[in-house]
Amino acid sequence: MPSVEPIHHTSARKAALGVWALLLVIFILLSVPIAWSTSLYEDRSVRKADQDAAAALAAQANSLRLAVERRLLLSESLKAFADTELMQGKTIDVARFNEFASHFVPSIPDVRNLSLYPDGIARFVYPTEANEALFGLNLFEHPDPEVRANANRTMKMKGVTLIGPRELAQGGLGLMTRQSIFVDGRFWGFASIVLDVPALIREGLRSTDTGELDIALRANGILLLGDEELFEGEGLREMVKLPEGEWALAGKLKKSQLREIEDKVLLIRVISMLCVALILYLLYVQLTGKAKLDIKVRERTNELQRANETIEASNEELIAIEEELREQNRMLESKEQELRYLAYHDAVTGAYNRTYFNRQLEEQRAIAERLGRKLALLYLDLDQFKLVNDTLGHTVGDILLKEAAMRLQSVEGEQYPGLAFYRIGGDEFTLILPHLEDPEAGNRLAAQVIELFRQPFYLKGAEYYLTASVGIALYPDHGADAPTLIRHADKAMYAAKEAGKNRYKSYEGNDQAGASELMELRSYLRKALSRGELELYYQPQIQAGSAKLVGMEALLRWNHPKLGPVSPQRFIPLAEETGLIVEIGEWVLRVACAQNKAWQEAGYPELRIAVNLSARQFASGDVAASVRGALEASGLDPRYLELEITENMAMKNENLPTLELLRDMGITLSIDDFGTQHSSLGYLKTLPISRIKIVRSFVSGIGQDERDEAIIHAMMLVARRLKLSVVAEGVETEAQYRFLAEHECDDIQGFLFYRPQPAELIQKVLLEHWKS
Repeated sequence: MPSVEPIHHTSARKAALGVWALLLVIFILLSVPIAWSTSLYEDRSVRKADQDAAAALAAQANSLRLAVERRLLLSESLKAFADTELMQGKTIDVARFNEFASHFVPSIPDVRNLSLYPDGIARFVYPTEANEALFGLNLFEHPDPEVRANANRTMKMKGVTLIGPRELAQGGLGLMTRQSIFVDGRFWGFASIVLDVPALIREGLRSTDTGELDIALRANGILLLGDEELFEGEGLREMVKLPEGEWALAGKLKKSQLREIEDKVLLIRVISMLCVALILYLLYVQLTGKAKLDIKVRERTNELQRANETIEASNEELIAIEEELREQNRMLESKEQELRYLAYHDAVTGAYNRTYFNRQLEEQRAIAERLGRKLALLYLDLDQFKLVNDTLGHTVGDILLKEAAMRLQSVEGEQYPGLAFYRIGGDEFTLILPHLEDPEAGNRLAAQVIELFRQPFYLKGAEYYLTASVGIALYPDHGADAPTLIRHADKAMYAAKEAGKNRYKSYEGNDQAGASELMELRSYLRKALSRGELELYYQPQIQAGSAKLVGMEALLRWNHPKLGPVSPQRFIPLAEETGLIVEIGEWVLRVACAQNKAWQEAGYPELRIAVNLSARQFASGDVAASVRGALEASGLDPRYLELEITENMAMKNENLPTLELLRDMGITLSIDDFGTQHSSLGYLKTLPISRIKIVRSFVSGIGQDERDEAIIHAMMLVARRLKLSVVAEGVETEAQYRFLAEHECDDIQGFLFYRPQPAELIQKVLLEHWKS
């Protein structure tokens, strides 16, 4: 009989070799994906860093462009000053020019000087210090041909032209603007501003060291900032487009950023390989332990063979028990299938229910994520189902739901592989379309579903027509997880209902914070007017200097019984968005006119009341007829009504006939929030307005920002020259009041005197001023 020992050693050696071979294969299988995935992560990180750098460079370019454009507005202001002076007096006084310019040059560091060139000759320059050489300079006879060409070209234009960057005679690198001034259609001269380029760049570029990329700036072949080498090779490029010409902005990702990405990838690889080593060690321990287990198994086998005779004796009994267990198992499987069906199917329609829908949506989303694919979620609601339930009963409603499910089931097929539908409650169904190759497939499916419900439903021998509204959300475009997809598809469905029902809508925009609250607020606002929740408050306007009460502004307030007072900053934009502002605006106009007439009939002083008009009211129909109706209904004289409009509304040519008609009726027109929309001052000469209203943001800067004070002063100068009255809103401090009074502001409105109050409290204010 051969010896067993050599055979045992040979088997052990082969087993050991097999273990090591298996570990080697597993090592290769784990290492390759790690190397591939970390390389892919590194590539994506580099691309993301490049994208962030490109976005940062674009932001810098946009910031620089805005800085230059803001300075061009100063050129418009200088021209407007000259136009106003020439229109009033035919000449420009040096002292008034210096007074005007002194408000800008000290407060704006990058402005070197402001100058006027009558007939192309420098006569007015501020400041004179360091600019003496400019006096008497004739641009048309300038030794530099570029300057002469620019003067001749600007003389034929109404817009602003630029020269530079170039070395200035007074030293430094500068950028010059020029704009022609015309009097009665004849060329009078030029308005010019010289800007300091280094200071302009510091103002325009938020930071020359972004921490992510190196930046260089070049204009007209002159390197203004950074290293010339950044313009070579395949670096990032952005063009800063100016009214004349372009500046080139170059950027390149810093090496430290790339090193940081490489270090992160290296760390991931080291950690991954340590995990692989741990896995291989655990496998080795398990595989070698198996050999020891085999020895014990052989020992136990002998014991089992000895016990086999005992087991065979009771074999028949065991067979009987086994058969009984099999029968019980079959019964359990049948019960399990029945319970599984009840757990995942709707009892009314037989369709999959909400529980199965939630599970399937998460599984399909995970598959789509793993395969890098899209999926579409459709959220469907029957538009008139509640009416059927209420009129015909729930039994008929269940029949309708079964028919709706059958129609949805007819959509499934080869055209939409993997499509499944679910009833998630009430009259709401969902459809999941996986493996979405074409995003338009979701729209086609929604259109096909809506078409199914155009056919009538036969209920109790009669035809009933129901429509469907469908919302669509795509993964991952509209949500990275199942709850977000459901929420966005539901919102899209409600958007389809708000748009008129019987249609589909895709989810639009990001799910911003407070979106659900806004939807609830929008719903409440639709009923606020009919429920009497809206109220007018009135804020007095006081004459500067005398403290005499001269007018009121009507301000809308909303006191919701559940939410309490709702800020106008929250519900006014919603009213504009939904179109409710038209109905609300007409109500405000009628109530304000009636209240003012009631105060006059009670013997209080006759005051003008100001009411805001929205752009929606202008666009909705005949505004003049609406205003005339409010005046006739209340009996209020038109001269005691003031209508406040925005600059944008006033600037539109199509609104000019309506504004002139309102003015001819005797109504006072004023521009609200004047100066916030960068409108041309030239329009003030032609618009039929009597007042301008300085916005709160400028008033709040009094005593804190010299630039705000300079802008307010310039507004006052222009208003006085054009014989316009000025009212300042948001006045809250004595310092603000003194500044406005010193600069001849006509009227004051703000918390310093009175807060907005309801009509019954305003009567006390009227009585107080009436007695005085």
